[in-house]
Amino acid sequence: MLTLSASEDEDTSHGTSTAVLRTPGRALSLASRIPLPATPNDVAEAVDRGTMAVRNRVSSLYQESGISEATQTTRQALSTVNAILLLVHAFELYFLRQEVLPGRYAFTIPAVPFLGLSDYPVHLWDMFLVVTASFWSPTLLYSLTSVIVPSVFGYFFNLSAANSTHSGRGRPRSNQPEHVIDPLTFSIVKAVLTYVVYNQGVTFGGWVDETSVARINSALYGGWKGVIAGSAITGLVAIYDAVLKK
Repeated sequence: MLTLSASEDEDTSHGTSTAVLRTPGRALSLASRIPLPATPNDVAEAVDRGTMAVRNRVSSLYQESGISEATQTTRQALSTVNAILLLVHAFELYFLRQEVLPGRYAFTIPAVPFLGLSDYPVHLWDMFLVVTASFWSPTLLYSLTSVIVPSVFGYFFNLSAANSTHSGRGRPRSNQPEHVIDPLTFSIVKAVLTYVVYNQGVTFGGWVDETSVARINSALYGGWKGVIAGSAITGLVAIYDAVLKK
């Protein structure tokens, strides 16, 4: 019985093999069902498709976030002479504030051992100094020498306003002046006043307090030299801006 079964199995297998060989279409269908390993080209194309999908997704997220528009707006706002003037003054005021309006101890934030944080003392501006001469004397002196007097000279000695009023052939223009206060004149006057008051010690008949001069010199970054360096930067920027607009 076992011998017959074995022979029958052999006959069946032989018949199946013969049937497969005699029908090429069935053989191709059977071969197509067998999974074959991917070729290097298939792998490269799959990687390229995945990379392209990720790139498109990141690009769409970047555009939807509005970062590009905010970056362009910020660049346009900072790419002006007035913006650079304000940044220079903000830099100077940062150091002057520490002298005229120092911080006083207010309270302490308790430590958080779980986060590894120790006690943190908090200092707030001493606003009571605003009603004292200790605050107003150096503040007014800096405002006069670095803002008010240079602005007055920059308003009246305004080359950009004169060029916008008269053309080269003597005919008036209808264009508005580029700057209400000429930045180059402003920078020159500020540098001259800084050198005369804070370096040469000119008091203009006793109107300038020498103690305020010393406090401002010690508070500002680099003293009077730092102010002149900032004026030189804004003056060069004003010249460069005027050349670009010709």
